[in-house]
Amino acid sequence: MTFQIKYCGCQSEEDYRLLIKTHANMIGFIFAESRRKVNPFDVKVWVKKYGRPKQLVGVFQNAANQEIINTINEVPLDMIQCHGAETVESIAELKKQTKKKVYKALPYSDQILEDIRLYGSATDAIIVDSVSKGQFGGTGVPFSWRNVPAIMKEAEQQGISCFIAGGITPDNVSLLLKFKPHGIDLSGGIEKNGKKCKKRIDKLERMMYP
Repeated sequence: MTFQIKYCGCQSEEDYRLLIKTHANMIGFIFAESRRKVNPFDVKVWVKKYGRPKQLVGVFQNAANQEIINTINEVPLDMIQCHGAETVESIAELKKQTKKKVYKALPYSDQILEDIRLYGSATDAIIVDSVSKGQFGGTGVPFSWRNVPAIMKEAEQQGISCFIAGGITPDNVSLLLKFKPHGIDLSGGIEKNGKKCKKRIDKLERMMYP
């Protein structure tokens, strides 16, 4: 599978202008409750102003399908990322209604391989994120990357790709890449003072594209 990069949590016009010039394959916008939550209308303005050279991903958490459809009507999303307790059945219905690819974020746990098998039939890709102090996603803490090869193998058996998220930074990405993930998903690891940081992104991408 072709290695892919997703930069998530784009929260301003300044962020968007920076991210569209990077090596990222995808740019993620958070429409769920979060300190990085954005308004669909604002994203629509940025995309119209600067174009869409990257694939656009909308991140939702336990959202009603109509809410997601309303957002798609504003923002030309390529993918939907479900980051909550969405069921296999609800994801299948969401795909049917929106005709979009759907990614499912899963919390890393001892049963992650079983979870990938469960969701593999319904999703187009899995994002394995870390859990810290009961918080799923946005923790800035990596899980044990030694288990990444087993995770990738299970995803491949399900015929889907798998991204690794959680605590990835320019300083540790080289270690993660040794375990050959299909893709990586970063947000806080490429930020400084709450904004996407060109220096951090450049440092990260030099590690991947020397």
